[in-house]
Amino acid sequence: MSGFSRQVALVAAIAFTAGAAGFWVARLMPPPAPEVASVSPRKPAPVSGLEGQPAPALSLPDLDGKPRSLSDWPGKWLMVNFWATWCAPCMHEIPALVAAQTKYEKHGLQILGIAMDDPDAVRTLMREKGFNYPSLVGDEQVQHIMEQFGNTMGALPYTVLIAPDGVIRYIELGGVDTPKLDMLMQRFLPL
Repeated sequence: MSGFSRQVALVAAIAFTAGAAGFWVARLMPPPAPEVASVSPRKPAPVSGLEGQPAPALSLPDLDGKPRSLSDWPGKWLMVNFWATWCAPCMHEIPALVAAQTKYEKHGLQILGIAMDDPDAVRTLMREKGFNYPSLVGDEQVQHIMEQFGNTMGALPYTVLIAPDGVIRYIELGGVDTPKLDMLMQRFLPL
């Protein structure tokens, strides 16, 4: 097994374990009190010291093999979502990302997937899940880019919100859901 294959297997095992643990914790924990269940508008703690810093440059192929970079979406709030077809938490958050792209596109949001995966597997899954945003693909390059964006663990999913001026405004390690996405959009986008 190559070094990259071992790394992908390790990331998949970590993602599966985290997803399973989260599922059982959610099943065993009592429901939160109503005031706890509401989304707080205050800023969550940053994942890394990159918030407020310029986003690193990146170049990866799209599903047609064309090299793309963040500058291909000028003037947009870019929500860069690192994911993979074999990542269970990634599959769980895709419907919320699709809905957010539809709901907030007119306010300047562009979601951009970056898949650590095979282009054919990504293409098939994007069609099945009804993606309405593009995804770039790669293998070792994606791991390197995630590290540049502060994800030194290599865990998926991993989401980075970049302002139109190219500055990182928010980082989330783990899945996002509709309430979290709505809170972020209300905080950052000109609604």
